[in-house]
Amino acid sequence: MSGKKRVLFLFEDSPASHLRFFEGMRMALGFSVTHHGMEVLLLGDAVRAVRSFRPEEIGFPREMLEFFPLFLDLGVRMYVDSRRLEEEGLREMLPSFLVPLDFPEIREKIREADLVIPFSRPTGER
Repeated sequence: MSGKKRVLFLFEDSPASHLRFFEGMRMALGFSVTHHGMEVLLLGDAVRAVRSFRPEEIGFPREMLEFFPLFLDLGVRMYVDSRRLEEEGLREMLPSFLVPLDFPEIREKIREADLVIPFSRPTGER
């Protein structure tokens, strides 16, 4: 397949529950520098990244949530599961650069991608 690839980084874990979220964001940031048009999708517990919290208080790097402004500067489009936002009571906290998607839109976004890079726990791991 030639031409520009559609790459989607998919996050499902809470930023407060596992360092996997932070490492995935670092990888996505590095990838976005050379792959313009890359996108980020927050599903499941990852929508909790919308909530303000202090990562250093739970032992994570404070830079953990500084990715969003950098993605914005690099033109990375970012999406979030609208149903989960409602369940978590986070709709009012949604920054304008995060676009809420419903289930059919999420499915379409994943289907359109040439490459999906998931950051979630393997089945059975908790």
